[in-house]
Amino acid sequence: MPVSTNIQSSSRTASSSTQFPPITRDHILNCSYDSWFPKYRASCIKSRIIPLSPEFVEYIREDGIILADDDGAEPEDDEWESAPSTFRPPPEEVDSDSDSDEDEDEAPRLPPNQRFPELHQTIKDKIAELGGAVAPKLNWTAPKDAAWISPHQNTIKCTSPNDIYLLLKSSNFITYDLEHAFDDCTPTSTSSTPSPAFKPVLVLRSYFNPHTAMEFRCFVKHRNLIAISQRDLNFYEFLKGLRSDIVGRIAQLFNNKLRFTFPDASFTFDVYIPEGEDEPLSRARLIDINAWAPHTDSLLFDWTELLEMEVPGGAVLGVVGGSEEEPEGAEEETSGDEEEDDDDEDFVPELRLVEKEDPSAYNFSSPQYSAHKLPKDVVDASMAGEGGMREFAQKWKEMTEYRDNIANWEINDKD
Repeated sequence: MPVSTNIQSSSRTASSSTQFPPITRDHILNCSYDSWFPKYRASCIKSRIIPLSPEFVEYIREDGIILADDDGAEPEDDEWESAPSTFRPPPEEVDSDSDSDEDEDEAPRLPPNQRFPELHQTIKDKIAELGGAVAPKLNWTAPKDAAWISPHQNTIKCTSPNDIYLLLKSSNFITYDLEHAFDDCTPTSTSSTPSPAFKPVLVLRSYFNPHTAMEFRCFVKHRNLIAISQRDLNFYEFLKGLRSDIVGRIAQLFNNKLRFTFPDASFTFDVYIPEGEDEPLSRARLIDINAWAPHTDSLLFDWTELLEMEVPGGAVLGVVGGSEEEPEGAEEETSGDEEEDDDDEDFVPELRLVEKEDPSAYNFSSPQYSAHKLPKDVVDASMAGEGGMREFAQKWKEMTEYRDNIANWEINDKD
């Protein structure tokens, strides 16, 4: 999967001497939300999947941001309306006369509610079905890198289609889904059955505010759960006393739901474990499934050690559905199989948590997705709404004009 947080490649990547198995287009498609969600719906967050039209995908890819004009308050003046909706320079700032002619000839782009009205209405309806607040994502990735521009306090919470459009169009992660999802795939020209076509979808999940300490990434190798990593790379004292409960809840989800039913033998999956009522922890919820691939962040593990880690009892290949015809001589090998089953039951995946005394933990306290963020002044202005952005734009204009005047004064003074 081209990752939800995974676009930031892990610094803990595999060495050149350790090779990943070939990554196929099918493997990436198997990790797409619409591919696995119907099968594991009962273990997931309440979600709605909306197929996207070519017009919508084109809209997401386009430069500039034009939002729907059928919800929200009217802007105070027309001049401000055009600035944030298109982010284009005014005509007098364009140097080329030919470019100006092209802009004049170009037909104005319609807002989403006029450009794809049925899809726009569907998004509205699904938001209402999910309680009025959703978290959006495409096939693999959520626009977490664009949370700075959200009107909902630096989250990806959305209560209207415009909230969704703003996040999707501002996110590098979403661009990755649309443009680079299959970049690292190995061609499978010898396959008798061609891979299905990529069909972009919009996933809306019922929004909730999770305790990020209870989010974990789990690594599956040859249908064996071998490792679990904390996702929020900060130290939490209370996690130490929950180690066995965390492993138990994740193993329960994996063994009962995923182990023999997911098409690929090696993959990673993300879970959230809420607090329990009668027990310390409730059952684990499946959040995402990611590819066993270098672009998936290995977090507290090195990909090298995961690739070299031996699985108990050898590889369990199996078949989708968890059933398989018994080979000849199976009855004679019963005792050996029982011994391997015992080994599987005794095997406990390694859970890694951020430790307080670990010096490297101090490097994990920097804000997530900082490479995708803007200066604080811009973020603060965006959160203040149109008035804040108007004020910021005016101050920026005054600053640049002042600097230009100083520069001209220095040049003239030298002359």
